[in-house]
Amino acid sequence: MRNNISAGPLPALSLPFQDEIARACAQGPTFSPLVAYAIKVNETSSGTDPAVIQEGGDPTTLLLPDGTQAGLGIFQLTSSFPQDWRDPYANALYAVTTFMLPAEEYWANQGFEGATLVRFIAAEYNAGRSQVIDGHNLFGDVDHYTTNNYALRALMHYETLLSGKTPF
Repeated sequence: MRNNISAGPLPALSLPFQDEIARACAQGPTFSPLVAYAIKVNETSSGTDPAVIQEGGDPTTLLLPDGTQAGLGIFQLTSSFPQDWRDPYANALYAVTTFMLPAEEYWANQGFEGATLVRFIAAEYNAGRSQVIDGHNLFGDVDHYTTNNYALRALMHYETLLSGKTPF
Protein backbone atom coordinates (compact mmCIF):
# COMPACT_ATOMS: atom_id res chain seq x y z
CA MET A 1 0.00 0.00 0.00
CA ARG A 2 1.35 3.42 -0.98
CA ASN A 3 -0.48 6.70 -0.39
CA ASN A 4 -3.36 4.61 0.94
CA ILE A 5 -3.84 3.00 -2.48
CA SER A 6 -3.66 -0.76 -2.79
CA ALA A 7 -0.62 -1.91 -4.72
CA GLY A 8 -2.49 -4.92 -6.03
CA PRO A 9 -2.03 -7.48 -7.33
CA LEU A 10 -4.79 -7.65 -9.87
CA PRO A 11 -7.35 -10.30 -8.96
CA ALA A 12 -6.99 -13.65 -10.72
CA LEU A 13 -9.81 -13.01 -13.19
CA SER A 14 -8.04 -13.61 -16.51
CA LEU A 15 -8.51 -9.96 -17.47
CA PRO A 16 -7.29 -8.89 -20.92
CA PHE A 17 -3.72 -7.55 -20.68
CA GLN A 18 -3.52 -7.95 -16.89
CA ASP A 19 -0.04 -9.49 -17.09
CA GLU A 20 1.32 -6.71 -19.31
CA ILE A 21 -0.17 -4.03 -17.06
CA ALA A 22 1.11 -5.67 -13.88
CA ARG A 23 4.60 -5.95 -15.41
CA ALA A 24 4.53 -2.29 -16.51
CA CYS A 25 3.47 -1.21 -13.01
CA ALA A 26 6.38 -3.11 -11.46
CA GLN A 27 9.05 -1.23 -13.45
CA GLY A 28 11.07 1.51 -11.76
CA PRO A 29 8.99 3.18 -9.08
CA THR A 30 6.05 0.83 -8.72
CA PHE A 31 2.50 1.92 -9.47
CA SER A 32 -0.76 0.27 -8.44
CA PRO A 33 -1.86 -2.17 -11.16
CA LEU A 34 -5.40 -1.81 -9.80
CA VAL A 35 -5.42 1.92 -10.62
CA ALA A 36 -3.74 1.36 -13.98
CA TYR A 37 -6.25 -1.32 -14.91
CA ALA A 38 -9.15 0.87 -13.79
CA ILE A 39 -7.92 3.56 -16.18
CA LYS A 40 -7.49 0.96 -18.93
CA VAL A 41 -11.13 -0.07 -18.45
CA ASN A 42 -12.18 3.55 -18.91
CA GLU A 43 -10.17 3.71 -22.11
CA THR A 44 -10.92 0.40 -23.84
CA SER A 45 -13.32 -1.46 -21.53
CA SER A 46 -12.91 -5.20 -22.00
CA GLY A 47 -11.40 -4.72 -25.46
CA THR A 48 -8.85 -7.29 -26.51
CA ASP A 49 -7.42 -5.67 -29.66
CA PRO A 50 -4.07 -4.19 -28.60
CA ALA A 51 -3.85 -2.17 -31.81
CA VAL A 52 -7.16 -0.41 -31.24
CA ILE A 53 -7.42 3.07 -32.71
CA GLN A 54 -9.96 5.56 -31.42
CA GLU A 55 -13.25 5.38 -33.29
CA GLY A 56 -13.01 7.54 -36.39
CA GLY A 57 -9.20 7.39 -36.42
CA ASP A 58 -7.40 6.77 -39.69
CA PRO A 59 -5.19 3.66 -39.40
CA THR A 60 -2.69 5.13 -41.86
CA THR A 61 -2.24 8.64 -40.47
CA LEU A 62 -3.36 7.83 -36.88
CA LEU A 63 -5.37 11.06 -36.93
CA LEU A 64 -9.02 11.87 -36.33
CA PRO A 65 -10.99 13.66 -39.07
CA ASP A 66 -10.35 17.01 -37.33
CA GLY A 67 -6.58 16.45 -37.65
CA THR A 68 -5.94 15.69 -33.98
CA GLN A 69 -4.17 12.59 -32.76
CA ALA A 70 -6.40 9.53 -32.40
CA GLY A 71 -6.22 7.50 -29.20
CA LEU A 72 -3.90 4.53 -29.70
CA GLY A 73 -3.67 1.14 -28.03
CA ILE A 74 -5.11 -0.22 -24.82
CA PHE A 75 -4.57 3.09 -22.98
CA GLN A 76 -5.70 5.25 -25.92
CA LEU A 77 -2.55 7.39 -25.87
CA THR A 78 -3.02 10.69 -27.70
CA SER A 79 -0.59 13.42 -26.66
CA SER A 80 2.42 11.18 -27.18
CA PHE A 81 3.01 7.49 -27.58
CA PRO A 82 5.77 4.92 -28.01
CA GLN A 83 6.69 3.81 -31.51
CA ASP A 84 5.45 0.31 -30.68
CA TRP A 85 2.09 1.49 -29.26
CA ARG A 86 0.41 -1.65 -30.62
CA ASP A 87 2.36 -3.75 -28.09
CA PRO A 88 0.19 -3.85 -24.95
CA TYR A 89 3.20 -3.91 -22.62
CA ALA A 90 4.85 -0.92 -24.33
CA ASN A 91 1.52 0.94 -24.33
CA ALA A 92 0.97 0.22 -20.63
CA LEU A 93 4.56 1.03 -19.65
CA TYR A 94 4.37 4.37 -21.47
CA ALA A 95 0.98 5.25 -19.93
CA VAL A 96 2.13 4.35 -16.42
CA THR A 97 5.58 5.97 -16.47
CA THR A 98 4.75 9.05 -18.54
CA PHE A 99 1.34 9.94 -17.13
CA MET A 100 0.20 7.96 -14.09
CA LEU A 101 3.35 7.93 -11.94
CA PRO A 102 3.97 11.68 -12.31
CA ALA A 103 0.30 12.35 -11.52
CA GLU A 104 0.48 10.19 -8.40
CA GLU A 105 3.64 11.94 -7.23
CA TYR A 106 2.23 15.42 -7.83
CA TRP A 107 -1.15 14.85 -6.17
CA ALA A 108 0.30 12.85 -3.24
CA ASN A 109 2.64 15.80 -2.62
CA GLN A 110 -0.48 18.00 -2.46
CA GLY A 111 -1.67 15.81 0.43
CA PHE A 112 -4.19 13.60 -1.36
CA GLU A 113 -4.37 9.87 -0.70
CA GLY A 114 -6.63 6.85 -1.05
CA ALA A 115 -9.80 7.14 -3.12
CA THR A 116 -9.33 10.88 -3.61
CA LEU A 117 -5.84 10.31 -5.00
CA VAL A 118 -7.15 7.62 -7.37
CA ARG A 119 -9.65 10.16 -8.72
CA PHE A 120 -7.00 12.87 -9.17
CA ILE A 121 -4.66 10.46 -11.03
CA ALA A 122 -7.47 9.33 -13.34
CA ALA A 123 -8.75 12.87 -13.95
CA GLU A 124 -5.26 14.03 -14.89
CA TYR A 125 -4.83 11.07 -17.23
CA ASN A 126 -8.01 12.10 -19.05
CA ALA A 127 -8.02 15.89 -18.94
CA GLY A 128 -4.49 16.99 -18.02
CA ARG A 129 -3.14 18.55 -14.85
CA SER A 130 -4.17 22.17 -15.48
CA GLN A 131 -7.76 21.14 -16.17
CA VAL A 132 -7.86 19.09 -12.96
CA ILE A 133 -6.42 21.98 -10.96
CA ASP A 134 -8.99 24.35 -12.45
CA GLY A 135 -11.85 21.90 -11.95
CA HIS A 136 -10.84 21.30 -8.35
CA ASN A 137 -10.11 24.93 -7.45
CA LEU A 138 -12.94 26.63 -9.35
CA PHE A 139 -15.71 24.05 -9.08
CA GLY A 140 -14.63 21.64 -6.33
CA ASP A 141 -14.82 18.79 -8.83
CA VAL A 142 -11.86 17.02 -10.44
CA ASP A 143 -14.28 15.64 -13.02
CA HIS A 144 -15.47 19.07 -14.16
CA TYR A 145 -13.40 18.90 -17.37
CA THR A 146 -13.14 15.13 -17.78
CA THR A 147 -15.10 12.95 -20.19
CA ASN A 148 -18.26 11.46 -18.65
CA ASN A 149 -17.12 11.60 -14.99
CA TYR A 150 -13.91 9.81 -15.93
CA ALA A 151 -12.33 9.95 -12.46
CA LEU A 152 -15.43 8.72 -10.67
CA ARG A 153 -15.77 5.82 -13.13
CA ALA A 154 -12.09 4.92 -12.66
CA LEU A 155 -12.57 4.90 -8.88
CA MET A 156 -15.56 2.60 -9.26
CA HIS A 157 -13.49 0.23 -11.46
CA TYR A 158 -10.63 0.35 -8.92
CA GLU A 159 -12.99 -0.53 -6.06
CA THR A 160 -14.54 -3.35 -8.11
CA LEU A 161 -11.09 -4.79 -8.83
CA LEU A 162 -10.13 -4.36 -5.17
CA SER A 163 -13.15 -6.50 -4.23
CA GLY A 164 -11.90 -9.26 -6.57
CA LYS A 165 -14.53 -8.79 -9.25
CA THR A 166 -14.31 -7.92 -12.92
CA PRO A 167 -15.08 -4.25 -13.70
CA PHE A 168 -16.96 -4.98 -16.93
